[in-house]
Amino acid sequence: MLKLFKPVAVVVATLLFFALSQKSYSQEMKDAIKLTKSEQFNAAAAMFKKLIQQSPANGDLYFYYGRNCLEKYYSDTMNVSFQEKVDSARAIYTLGTQQDPTNPINFVGLGGLALINKNIPKAQEEFAKAMALLPSKANKAIKMAPEKHAKILIEMAESYITAGVHDTASVFSALRQAEKLDKKIPTLFIVKGDAYFYLLNDGSKAISNYNNAQSLDPASPEAKLRIGQLWLRARQYTTALNFYQEVVKMDSTFAPAYRELGSLLARAGRQEEAKKNFYKFLELSKNTAARKQFVNTLIELKDYKEAINQLNEILKVDNSDNDVNRALAYSYFETQKYDSGLIFIRKFIANAKPEKIRSLDYAYYGRLLAKMKQDSLAPEQLMKAYAMDTTKADIISEAALCWTKVKKYDKARELYEQKIALKKGIPMDYYNLGKVYYSMQDFVKADTNLAIFNKMQSDYIPGFSWRARTKSNLDIKDAKGFNTTGYAVPVYDKVIEMTQSDTAKYMKDRFEAFDYLAFYHYSQFSLDQKNKEEAQKALDYYLRMTMVNPNDEKATVVKPVIDLLKQKIK
Repeated sequence: MLKLFKPVAVVVATLLFFALSQKSYSQEMKDAIKLTKSEQFNAAAAMFKKLIQQSPANGDLYFYYGRNCLEKYYSDTMNVSFQEKVDSARAIYTLGTQQDPTNPINFVGLGGLALINKNIPKAQEEFAKAMALLPSKANKAIKMAPEKHAKILIEMAESYITAGVHDTASVFSALRQAEKLDKKIPTLFIVKGDAYFYLLNDGSKAISNYNNAQSLDPASPEAKLRIGQLWLRARQYTTALNFYQEVVKMDSTFAPAYRELGSLLARAGRQEEAKKNFYKFLELSKNTAARKQFVNTLIELKDYKEAINQLNEILKVDNSDNDVNRALAYSYFETQKYDSGLIFIRKFIANAKPEKIRSLDYAYYGRLLAKMKQDSLAPEQLMKAYAMDTTKADIISEAALCWTKVKKYDKARELYEQKIALKKGIPMDYYNLGKVYYSMQDFVKADTNLAIFNKMQSDYIPGFSWRARTKSNLDIKDAKGFNTTGYAVPVYDKVIEMTQSDTAKYMKDRFEAFDYLAFYHYSQFSLDQKNKEEAQKALDYYLRMTMVNPNDEKATVVKPVIDLLKQKIK
């Protein structure tokens, strides 16, 4: 008996060790999947690589590793290359089919990639390969646990939802089959809820299924997070907030909940709370992609200073992402650090593929050039921005203003007239075009455009001052230089009336108006010396002019004229 006991003990110990190691291994895979769901993509990838080295023939590992690549893209579509991640996932799934050819799961992965690329025939081909490896009436020899069989069908259904392919017949067919096999898989009801939510826009049935998932796995945060997202989509912000807060109480390590909280609080204007949650999200996810997402939120919150800090942290560990240069350029512009902004926008443009450059990139480039007093270079970039997005017609005005600053009036005129011809002109375009024509000494066209502007903006005092100035240049003067027409009289009268409420602010406008009106009436008196009424008007305006600004050179020069007029009136 003793001789038999030792071998039996060894066998039992060996079996026990094997069971424990299998349990440990299974738990490690679950932990890696949880890391993906918590958006700790780099940590998850490292764990999947380690597990694959330990068990290279386990096809499930390849599937979830490939899924990790795709989830990384979907979590940060602005900064992560779609094609790069799809190619990586395809390579991993293909290797999975080779290492574990009887496991259908990686064919499901390949079918999902085909759906993402909207290649339906290819997807159906891959799914058919997966189905051929599942137990069925035709495949009675294939043995598989009902739970595993069901999970493969669930993954197939989820592929359609992830890709946004509205083939509800295929989705619900797979889910019904899965439910017949095993009704106690929480993921079944999450995916079913997603199908109702994203494909059918049926919030009521989505919530019902999410609740079923929650009841099957009360400790899982996924279903509750989904319900919060549903309420957010329905614009029930308070309800969504409550669910997100419940998620973090349930699992304080579930990073996506903090991101959702941050986004919602930012929308509510609770910026400090929003940033606090994003910092927590960043702490948990522990990857550069998460930091980039945080930067996007900081920019939305207009916290450009902190965005710059975070972007510089990214550069310390990864300077390969050109989008970081773009974000720095934008943020430096918004913090008035135009020299730094110009450096980074140039770096971004130089390194970007043409399809990656947006209209806003050229717009910021042009604005940075303008701020750095490089107004002759700015219009080219601004007009590139407009060419890429013709809905942003105000960029034409920005380019025209740059040409005005460097006295390229013909180019400025051309742009303002282009915008007005497109029926996209705004009042200020007529105002600025009028001033451009004034600078070109085409006073007739200047007057026409300023008249249009004054009708559109009847309370904008500078518009009337510029039109009065323009009309004064249209006046006809006799051989002695006297004003014989007074075209600007009614407009300068209007300027005086409009500036009466704040004479200090509009001192220069009033001085100019009094000067013109005084000289006009003096001209009329000089042309008819008997007209003492005109002499009195001239005297009144000259006196008012000197009162507005007695230190002005003109006020000193007209003193002899004032004395003369006083004598003539006696």
